[in-house]
Parts: sequence; structure tokens; C-alpha cells
Amino acid sequence: MVKVKNIMTSGVVSIAPDSSIMEAAKLIASKSVSSLVVMEKSKPIAIISENDVIKGVLSRKAKVRDVMSKNFMIISPSAKFADIMKHLREKKIKRFPVVENDKLTGLITETDIIEATRDFTRFHQIVQEVILAVFGLATAFFLFYFSPFGASFFR
Repeated sequence: MVKVKNIMTSGVVSIAPDSSIMEAAKLIASKSVSSLVVMEKSKPIAIISENDVIKGVLSRKAKVRDVMSKNFMIISPSAKFADIMKHLREKKIKRFPVVENDKLTGLITETDIIEATRDFTRFHQIVQEVILAVFGLATAFFLFYFSPFGASFFR
């Protein structure tokens, strides 16, 4: 079973709620990330995405606090991938800060989910190909064994 710790992104970039929108924009650009975890007293309190930053700039909001999204859910590294998918579908949550022992250890984003799904699908395709190859070999052996040539070869 796939766990959060296997697909999360480590090295999460965070920002304080009283930071300026411009600071958030610079961090997002310089770190090549799509969102930042908003931290207060060492705890994640919100997420600010590229879209939130754009809205903040356009509406002339000055602080991260003014545009940050509180629609997020903290998740444990031992949580199941299926749990994330459920929250993504039902609650439209797109980012999940991963917290263990009161410490931010990672972040799950839609990109992480897409990549994990793609890897899972690729794995199943490989397994299916192996099964078909083994079945093909078994069929070939069976046909050979019971053919006139095979019968004389094995007896």
C-alpha cells in the first residue's frame, strides 16, 4: 500500500503570514515551487499558491495573511495514498502539508499525486506484460509438448 512518505516532496518552502506578497512571489520564483506553506509558531496554518499571490498583487493586498488559503489538510507521513485521493475528490483540497511529531516534513501537491498515479499505472502495465509473456511461454511449451515433434522429443 502506497504511503504519503513515499510520494511527498521534502524540503518544503515556508513563509510567515505577515510577510509581503512580493516576498512570497520572490520565494515561489526563486525556489521553483507552486505554493508555500504559511507557518506561524512552527505550525502550518495555511497555504499560499501562485494564484493567491497573483490575486494579492492584482487586488493590492500587502500581506500573505490577506490572500492565503485555509482550505488545506495536515496529513501524516504514514497516511495512505487512498486517503489523499478521497480528500482531493470530496473536499477539493489540492495541497497537503505532511507533519510528523509537530514538525513539517513534506508537502503533497497535485503534481505529486499525478506522478504517483502515473508510476502506479506504469508498474501495473509492466506486471501485465510479464504475466502475458509467461502465459505466452507456457502456451508455446504446451503446444510444443503435445505436438508430434514434442511428443517424440520428451518421450
